[in-house]
Amino acid sequence: MFNQVIFLLVGLTLLLVSVDRMIEYSDRIAKYFQISPILIGLTLVAFGTSAPELVITLFASFNNPPNTDAIIGNVIGSNIANILLILGFSGLFFKLDFGKISIKEILFLGIATIYFSVAFFIIEVANFIYISGFVLLAILFLNYLRTYPNTSENNNGLVFSKTVYLYLALSFIGIFFGGKVFLSQALLIFTEVGLSEAVIGITVLAIGTSLPELITVLISYFKRKGDIGIGNIVGSNIMNILFVFMPSLIIVHLRNFEYHLSSINDANILNNDESIIILVFATLIFIALSFIKIKLSKWMAIILLFCYFSYIFRILL
Repeated sequence: MFNQVIFLLVGLTLLLVSVDRMIEYSDRIAKYFQISPILIGLTLVAFGTSAPELVITLFASFNNPPNTDAIIGNVIGSNIANILLILGFSGLFFKLDFGKISIKEILFLGIATIYFSVAFFIIEVANFIYISGFVLLAILFLNYLRTYPNTSENNNGLVFSKTVYLYLALSFIGIFFGGKVFLSQALLIFTEVGLSEAVIGITVLAIGTSLPELITVLISYFKRKGDIGIGNIVGSNIMNILFVFMPSLIIVHLRNFEYHLSSINDANILNNDESIIILVFATLIFIALSFIKIKLSKWMAIILLFCYFSYIFRILL
């Protein structure tokens, strides 16, 4: 147990340093090319922080048989954690500004979440039509990003070196390995406790793989680059559905396995589809806060945290 704790701390340290560098280098790229910090958060940073979810999903998809319970639980749990836990915890220290997020980005998040969620009520096994819907949403989202307007910020006098790309790539690698070490040790500890695969997927995996997003939001606001952090939450949740969950659907389908959307029926997890409802509820809260362009107060942050830990407590009962 002592060795596991040591490696846990090593992974966390590597993760912290790597996220700090990723934000710094991403900000330099954004300023030099006059790219909106929100767009950087939606894409580059979101890709970096969603890497743990993607890796776990790919490994689970190629297992025999594929661990679809863990995949679905990870996506649901991560997206819930990104909104309720990460925004709630970050809101205790910073006033998160939802006013910078555009209506189109919020609509993409809402549509992707609803499309992902509704299937659990009406489809038992993922089919070609369901998968095609995700592909279409992904194409529309990428096209939207392609036409995203640049900023008018002057980059005169900004020193820029192409080595930034190398350092950014190294920070992504650091996030990957830091998250992997941290998560593997956490899984060893909680597996010994006797948690089921679905419970681990929706709690330990979800919180562990959302750790980069949490650190990104905190560090970005600490560095007064909050647009990157808030854009990262939107981008990560969209990527978890369109570019993490969707590839698993395609891989499992091509391997001639059935992807049972109703397979997570653990009495402690999705009884009456509770987690899906919580996911939709959390996303609607995020959409509402963005529409009214509010700054998250500490009381609101406490309410988000209360909702999250009530949900976790309900799962573990």
